[in-house]
Amino acid sequence: MKFYFASILLFFILLSRPFAQEKTDEKPADPRALELFIEGKTLELQDNYIAAIQKYTEALKIEKAAGIYYTLSKLYYNVSQYQSAYETGMSALKLDPDNIDYKDNIADVLIILNNYSEALKYLKQVLDKRPDDINVMYNIGRLYEALKQPSDAIAYYEKITNDYEYDETVLQRMIEIYDGYKDYANEAAAMEKLLYLNPANTPLKFAIADTYLRIPDYDDALKIYNDILTIDPANRDALKEEIKIYFRQNKPDLAFEKFGKYIDKDTVDFNSKMGIALAFYDAAREDSASLNIAKSILENLRTAYPEQWEPKFYIALINDETNNISPEPVFQQVLTEADTSVEAHVQVGFYYYEKNNLDEALKIFRHGAVQFPDDFRLNFLAGNTLYRLGKQNDALPYLEKAYKISPSDLNTISTLGIIYDDMKMDDECENLYEQALVIYPDNILLLNNYAYHLSERGKKLKEALEMSKKTIDKEPFNASYLDTYGWIFYKMKDYKNAIVYIERAVRI
Repeated sequence: MKFYFASILLFFILLSRPFAQEKTDEKPADPRALELFIEGKTLELQDNYIAAIQKYTEALKIEKAAGIYYTLSKLYYNVSQYQSAYETGMSALKLDPDNIDYKDNIADVLIILNNYSEALKYLKQVLDKRPDDINVMYNIGRLYEALKQPSDAIAYYEKITNDYEYDETVLQRMIEIYDGYKDYANEAAAMEKLLYLNPANTPLKFAIADTYLRIPDYDDALKIYNDILTIDPANRDALKEEIKIYFRQNKPDLAFEKFGKYIDKDTVDFNSKMGIALAFYDAAREDSASLNIAKSILENLRTAYPEQWEPKFYIALINDETNNISPEPVFQQVLTEADTSVEAHVQVGFYYYEKNNLDEALKIFRHGAVQFPDDFRLNFLAGNTLYRLGKQNDALPYLEKAYKISPSDLNTISTLGIIYDDMKMDDECENLYEQALVIYPDNILLLNNYAYHLSERGKKLKEALEMSKKTIDKEPFNASYLDTYGWIFYKMKDYKNAIVYIERAVRI
């Protein structure tokens, strides 16, 4: 199944152990069985798993050794024969019921078989013997999440965080659980720990401040925004959010006083002043009564800088919102006066695009693309608008031009890949994905869509299967990705595995 939209999901890590024999394994005592075991191990190390399985099976006919059953279970797991992996793993446990490695192995198998409750039982036994094993604690937490018991999961994540280390993956799980409970205070605390690991992560700082606002804790949110502005004084988003807080606190005068002085400075250039004005504008959109402040600032800028189009444009937007005065005459004036401005075409065109007036948006984007043929945004927006209008043939030249200008842009690659696929331009489609995966080798949206494309053509199915496997490793509950994986097995005539993943997709 082609999947058009990338989801921001935190993935379920199933930790596989190495397939080498553990030193605790019971070796066969019978000389012939030992000889077959060694032959099997040699084949295993050569990645010839099927032949190795045959040797171990022959060894079992001579001697029923727990170590052979365990090794077979590992190999069956490796070749996706999970039921056989379970049966041989349980045979190993029956012969040596206290062996922690065997319990660990059977837990892995039970997880892949979706028997989370039973897997949890064995992992807890493993943790009793290895109480400092962070990986086991994490997997127990993930199993509790899969069983819809997040309060039990959080106990294990907190233990890892408080007693051992700050781990990025664990903290992400905690953040998601706290968010589900709307426990924003603990969510913010977990995010602060994550920030300790990534102190320069500005998007994370914004996320923390946003979480404080949901408590609401305005003081701590302001501290975060002040931290951002200390490093980047012209950060428009931080300025905007700070202004919004003052509005929420019913202190618009404080916002105007703090930032109005900055706008009045002669040493500050127009773009910086405009950035502050837009911060007021964006903040005031959530409080229509405060739009007058933003309009006042913009009026001052329009008077001081009559040659600039931006103040006129945003004043027209405010008049549209507050007095229902159509901005279109002003927009036509802006486009005439700012005919040499890329940004004017982008902003005016996008106004119509957001209003779903795609024909008018397209006219502006196309005109801009003629005026500025090497501008990425105008070519992409013209192509994307045509694609939305169902005009794939017309969209292609613009999107191909955008791709030529910016060959690493994921939005362009994704849209262009879908169009190539839909139009049966197979060579172009494959070349696009091959080049894109050099830049983004682990992008699961690209991997899924390319794997699906190859499977539909019946080409490079082994390669397609490997790509698809990466997507379900990262998002094991994504029905579209599971469907692709199962479909490739079907195309390979491996119906046993195909039905497993197709049914899993249907369940989801």
